Amino acid sequence: MSPPAPDDKEKDWRDSLPFPAHWLTYLVAKLVVLALVAGFALHWYGLL
Repeated sequence: MSPPAPDDKEKDWRDSLPFPAHWLTYLVAKLVVLALVAGFALHWYGLL
C-alpha cells in the first residue's frame, strides 16, 4: 500500500498572500489590526 499523495491545499492559500514566505507574520499582523479595531470600537461605545 502506497502512502497518500501530498495535499497541496495548504500551499495554495499561502501562495495567494502578498508575501508567502512570511505567512505567519501576515496572520499575526491581521490579528493585531483586528484587535485594535475591536478595542477602538469598545472604547468608542464606552464599554472599555
